[in-house]
Amino acid sequence: MTNCVKCGEIIPEGRLKALPGAKTCVNCSNAKMKGTVTIMKGEGDHTWIETIHLDHEDYKAYVEAENTLRKAENKLFDPIDEPSTDIPPGFREVKPDEE
Repeated sequence: MTNCVKCGEIIPEGRLKALPGAKTCVNCSNAKMKGTVTIMKGEGDHTWIETIHLDHEDYKAYVEAENTLRKAENKLFDPIDEPSTDIPPGFREVKPDEE
């Protein structure tokens, strides 16, 4: 029986089996739910898929924005004249010194 170092609650046996070195319970853990978005890039024979990992709240915002765009004439994105970026719509790049 192992107790959480933050709240003192017992860490469930299943968590300890999955993470033998766990010192915190799920509620006190720093790791939070994530979401992934896959994006196809390139053209013709030169296509590839990238996977972007987002924190759960950012993922929910992305899905909500995508669903809103789909409802507008069933198009995900309108063509734009701006240069393309690797950043999904609705998000901004965070530089390491901004965190």
